[in-house]
Amino acid sequence: MSEFPPRKPARRRDHSTGEATPRGRLRRNVGIVVTDGHGHVLAGLRYHHLNHEKAWQLPQGGIDGRERPLSAAYRELKEETGLRPQQVDFVAEMKDWTTYYLPEEWSKGRHFVGQKQKWFLFRYLGEGLPDIKTAKHHEFSELDWVDPAWLTTHVIAFRQPVYQAVFNEFAPLLGS
Repeated sequence: MSEFPPRKPARRRDHSTGEATPRGRLRRNVGIVVTDGHGHVLAGLRYHHLNHEKAWQLPQGGIDGRERPLSAAYRELKEETGLRPQQVDFVAEMKDWTTYYLPEEWSKGRHFVGQKQKWFLFRYLGEGLPDIKTAKHHEFSELDWVDPAWLTTHVIAFRQPVYQAVFNEFAPLLGS
């Protein structure tokens, strides 16, 4: 018999937590708005392999297992944009969760049919754009400061209602 305790299995990302709906399971997720304090938000240009198009969007990502939503937001911010907690100030958390469903062709082969999201607002403390080369994951090919109304009309269609709700709630806090 070994005198050492058994090894813990490697930690895996667990996106199985979520909410069952009549249409299928929703993945728990965080959405992140970073403002420059002058009315603009940080958006990333992402290539969507399912429709072979590029589209601008806000950072977002799954909540791992028992991870708290705010912790997931900080983790995703670092992974997708390279921003560390000391480079942003936490401003607000959206009161309610938002939900969107993926188009059927996007949900085939996945364990979820949409996302249930908790949104957070941060203010960037730096100047210019964050250095995307420091991002852990290369989900975005570029970052830019954009007008929220412009982003709402240029994000992929199934996310537009969520972006409208997010920007409506956070509008007074974005700066002008």
